[in-house]
Amino acid sequence: MPTPIDIDDKLNELESRLEATKAQLRDLATMGAVITSIQEINAVLSVVMDMAIRLVDGEVGLIMLEENNQLRVKISWGVNEEFVRSLMYQDGMDLPSYCFQARQTVILNDLGIKDENGLSIESIICLPIQTADTCHGVLMAINKAEGNSYDEEDKEILEMLLNFVAVAIDNSTLIKDKLKQQKVAQEMAIARQIQETILPQDIDSITGVEIGAVYFPAREVGGDFYDILKLDDMRFMVVIGDVSNKGVPAALVMSAASGIISSLLSANPEIAVSELAERLNDLLANEIIKDREMFVTLFFAKFDLESSCLTYCNAGHLPGLFWDAEKQEISELPVGGPIVGQFAGTRFKQGERNLASGDRLFLFTDGLTEAADADNNLFSRERVEQVFTAEVGLPPKDFCLKVKEWVDRFAQGSSEETHDDFTILQVKVK
Repeated sequence: MPTPIDIDDKLNELESRLEATKAQLRDLATMGAVITSIQEINAVLSVVMDMAIRLVDGEVGLIMLEENNQLRVKISWGVNEEFVRSLMYQDGMDLPSYCFQARQTVILNDLGIKDENGLSIESIICLPIQTADTCHGVLMAINKAEGNSYDEEDKEILEMLLNFVAVAIDNSTLIKDKLKQQKVAQEMAIARQIQETILPQDIDSITGVEIGAVYFPAREVGGDFYDILKLDDMRFMVVIGDVSNKGVPAALVMSAASGIISSLLSANPEIAVSELAERLNDLLANEIIKDREMFVTLFFAKFDLESSCLTYCNAGHLPGLFWDAEKQEISELPVGGPIVGQFAGTRFKQGERNLASGDRLFLFTDGLTEAADADNNLFSRERVEQVFTAEVGLPPKDFCLKVKEWVDRFAQGSSEETHDDFTILQVKVK
């Protein structure tokens, strides 16, 4: 029968262990608050490694996190990755990989292993860093102080700690994603502001014609732009273009192209549209566009109402469509040259058409022809010509809105990802 002294000793031992456990839980609660408040994940891992080693009286250890479907060492105290990768466990996997894949804690004692540096390995505990949905990595502690073995109590303590770590990693990821989204939103707002300053606000000041022009934006800001530039009372220039990019880079190139065109026309209103394309191309290629993947497509159309003549240059853009009111037929305006902004020194040609009352010029960007329906069929150039023929009697402004109705009906049920921005412009000779 135990003596009163034995019972007192056991009670004192239990009380001491209870106090130690309570203190450990208080420490864990404090540690959890600290861990989840740190937003920089590398700082979190340094704190956690220190806490983990102290909580279970470990000697050395490391933390590995998943990156691009591979475990990579992020924190290493006294042990290298090569050694832990040499610890083969089950199913042909090393210990950290097994722990990560199986999402199971592994405790190994009485190992009697020595690494290449002479470190004696007697005990290991390896735990997954996980939430209910995701395993982020593993933590490994090696050798318990004074030759002791790791046990279930060590496992429970470290699992509590790693719950906080997993939450901290999730929080860090969410914050990074949110900051990335905010950056994208800010860039899109800047791009829209640039675009809005470029697009002409008043297109009704040109006498002798009716003009309709509408830009229909998509979720992302594209590189569409257009301009109507009055040269004198009887002449004006219409330009429509598309930069092969989105967001701020496209908006900046768009702005540069628009500014160069205005500057060249102000300096020389008599400039031919082919020469205008050549000068713009050289300036963009030599001074502005440094990215080999970025370029501009443009269509230039110069109206001379006094001589009833239209001269045009198609620089890598979709050919404009011309409605001959007398013949009641559509023809393409393909003459010009390649894209603008990549090949300095390129020569461009210009085409010419006579103008008469009722004639119309219809210009558009590729977002119109590439609009997709629910089965991923494209609106296509054939449908564009069909719309032009069917709705040619409308005033230009109403015509532009009617085209959008055709596209909306066609694209009904398609995903938002298939929608690109597009610009349409029509000029009718009175």
